[in-house]
Amino acid sequence: MESTRTDIGISWATTEKSDALVPLLMALYKHDVPLADEPTIDEVKAHIAQLVDPATPHRLAIAWHGENCAIGLAAVGIFVSVSDPRLSQRKQAELKELFVLPDFRGQGIGAVLLDWIEEYLRSSDICRLDWHVKTDNHRGISFYESFGGNIVENRISMRKYF
Repeated sequence: MESTRTDIGISWATTEKSDALVPLLMALYKHDVPLADEPTIDEVKAHIAQLVDPATPHRLAIAWHGENCAIGLAAVGIFVSVSDPRLSQRKQAELKELFVLPDFRGQGIGAVLLDWIEEYLRSSDICRLDWHVKTDNHRGISFYESFGGNIVENRISMRKYF
């Protein structure tokens, strides 16, 4: 699926534009952790500083509407396969998060982000992209399938908190 949006810019998140990411990350937090107390602006800024730090295992692609209005993000981690030694299959990626502000959903922003990520991965010789989606997120599943994503039948997600 290729997006036709031309009014949206995509770039990797940087420290120079970290303040513009605060509303986006606040909205993501409210979406993912709806029953928790809202974080302070300082907590969100510290979190953003960690997210854009080159030492993190992933990068944030940001969808911009205008120069300083962050409206969506995709968090992508790049990994070397542990099990596949073939050169063509070694570099793999995981989409950790795809989020678009509620007011911008249904307008092709997620498609623009995924197109941009896919182009980056292909140009970086990365052979595959994996991600998780909740089983009851039928809209999300349809969206990912429209990009050629396939449900991996013999896998389930597991999690343990510490």
